[in-house]
Amino acid sequence: MSAQPLRLLLADDEPLALRRIKLALQAIPDVEVVGAASDGAQAITQMRDLKPDVVLLDIKMPLADGFEVANAVEDSGGPEVIFVSAFDSYAVQAFETSAVDYLVKPVEFERLASALGRARERRAAKDAGRRVEELAAVLDALKREAEDREGPQYEKEFWIRDRGRFLRVPVADVERIEAERDYVRLYWEGRTLLHRETMSHLEEKLDPNLMLRVHRSAFVNWKRLKAVRRDANGRLMAVLESGDEVPVSRAYAQRVMQEMKSRS
Repeated sequence: MSAQPLRLLLADDEPLALRRIKLALQAIPDVEVVGAASDGAQAITQMRDLKPDVVLLDIKMPLADGFEVANAVEDSGGPEVIFVSAFDSYAVQAFETSAVDYLVKPVEFERLASALGRARERRAAKDAGRRVEELAAVLDALKREAEDREGPQYEKEFWIRDRGRFLRVPVADVERIEAERDYVRLYWEGRTLLHRETMSHLEEKLDPNLMLRVHRSAFVNWKRLKAVRRDANGRLMAVLESGDEVPVSRAYAQRVMQEMKSRS
């Protein structure tokens, strides 16, 4: 006789992250995805309306972050909360001994299956009040860790869907990024890959000491930047190690030249 399906709510503002989790869940028996939220406000509403057994929750989301969503757990019957994020170190140890779990992106299949197994066991063994109490303690630990971190946390890799699989593309290995309608095109290891993302969102997520924006439609990797020159028409061009050249727009020219001087 099969176990009662574990009802899951997924909450993440990155469509790719949601798709990856859904694909992984297809291979895990006795689980049912009852909802998916792309921001914190949606997650709170769906958690209260759908009463899931488990919430897989990203910490950084618009409108309400993972901390605020988790604080609404008590109002929704105390589901298990499994955080899925880029936080690590102290928080991981805290989750290992609490009633919730913690997965580091990109999530490994075996780790996800194990976390859901523990969530099922803990849900059967503990009442909602105890789970909420333990979750509050872990949230305090996470908040302290977040406050202790110095400076912004930047993306270190892209996960790109390509021919039915996902490619891990380290940001440091990308030569340049160019806008292409609703996508961006990554130039990586002699090939190009399309990624659904906006340039403005990328600028917030990428380390400016690694990826320099030279145009409203282009970033270049500092390590691959060989020189900056003017062409026959007087336009400023970023010359890459590959020999390719990327136009530097007037809006970014002064910043690019200042950066070049400071690094020379």
